[in-house]
Amino acid sequence: MKLHLLSLFVFFFLSINVFSTKISGNTFKPFVGKTVNLIEYTDYITLNYNVLQTTKVDSLGNFFFDYKINETQQAIIQIEYLIGIIYLDPNQEYSIKFPPKSEDGTYKLTRNNVNIIFDSIPMNDINGLVLEFDRLYDQFLQDNRYNVGKSIFHAQLDTFKTSVQNQFKGVKNSYFKNYVRYSIADLELVTPSSHLKVNKLGLYNTHIINKKINTKHHAQMRFLLNFYEKTLNNQIGKVGSKITAILQEKPSYIALDTLLEKDYFFKMKSIRELVIAENLYSLYYNQNYSPIVILDLLKETKEKGTNEEISVITNEIIKNITKLIPGTTPTPIKLLNQKREIISTSDFAGKYVYINFWAQWNKDSQAEMDVFTRLQEEYGGIIEFVSINIDASYKKYESYCASHPNYDWNMLYYGGNSNLLDEFNIYAIPHYVLLDKEGKIIHAPAAKPIPNGQNISIEMLFHDLKKKESKPRTFRIGTK
Repeated sequence: MKLHLLSLFVFFFLSINVFSTKISGNTFKPFVGKTVNLIEYTDYITLNYNVLQTTKVDSLGNFFFDYKINETQQAIIQIEYLIGIIYLDPNQEYSIKFPPKSEDGTYKLTRNNVNIIFDSIPMNDINGLVLEFDRLYDQFLQDNRYNVGKSIFHAQLDTFKTSVQNQFKGVKNSYFKNYVRYSIADLELVTPSSHLKVNKLGLYNTHIINKKINTKHHAQMRFLLNFYEKTLNNQIGKVGSKITAILQEKPSYIALDTLLEKDYFFKMKSIRELVIAENLYSLYYNQNYSPIVILDLLKETKEKGTNEEISVITNEIIKNITKLIPGTTPTPIKLLNQKREIISTSDFAGKYVYINFWAQWNKDSQAEMDVFTRLQEEYGGIIEFVSINIDASYKKYESYCASHPNYDWNMLYYGGNSNLLDEFNIYAIPHYVLLDKEGKIIHAPAAKPIPNGQNISIEMLFHDLKKKESKPRTFRIGTK
């Protein structure tokens, strides 16, 4: 009986501390029927993200989310290649419009920012507070654009800081107060080189030492990453030489941690773990360091780190680095082909798979796809050819397939899933991926079907694979 009552109490306690936040959205006709994701970043270093909820745009252009939270957080609404930031307060209702175009009119293949429009914003809601502070912040930068790096900049910044404190002095939302605090601290990093050391010491004592790192707060993370930017690569003198020796000669997380601990700016264990992980992530792509060594150090960092939140970040970094290396199994692809059949890369077990991502608006990808017809005739016995279209309109894809009946390999449509492009690090097309007979990566990106400037094409590899797969003929004495 006591146990039953205790369970009821725990359930009741959790229930009263989790609040339902509702988002009623509307968007434009081209997005009718499209998937809408409510997502959050796993961290602010890799910018990987988790999908919190998924819905569809109905025939009237409406969509709806009902998400339970117990504290203010940043979230993102995503429709295809467009994303818009929204802040969520517990127990609030938001009515918004999601624009069909990016905020600056330019486009990447994924993650183009839009400015979400609020029909109305509840009193003292986080979105209204952030919008007003950002307006003041942008105006300050505009007014002082010619003073950056000069002493007068900091005098003006002190005035701005006082003005902001007065305007928002009644606000109790801790998320917003830290948003303001670390956004201004980030501006304070901009200082004449002659004052840099003194200025950083003051910022460290005010905003870092003995402060808990909230890895989910983007303003604090941005400040910390800027404060410790390229720490491992920029040290000079004896410390710099020792760091270089650790990274290049005797790799050791413990040695790196022990060395940094002697520096006043690295007294906090959590700061050392964060900085080591983030800096190693940058150094992985630096040609002066062995990527194998850096990856091993990251794995050691995750294994020996003590801060759970930073271990999550380190793990995301490792995932980002390793997700496309040869021998790994990539995110499964499961899409509709031109015959409206569901096709998965797992269907092709036992054959190599050559995948290309293309669009009608990209002439290079279409021209290179013309070569597939000949390649399929030559190598179709051992290689499965797959083309994934990333056009916004399904009808355009459908029409293109109908007008190219000779393209009889699997022509798939990505269905507006721009996250698929993120999974394969696709920033431009045409883009190619080659999988082995078990569905593991051989090359990502892979060579193109048309020779490049060095006269290298994927066909050279195809020729070797075909030769490898061909069974040699056995000759016996006395037979023909």
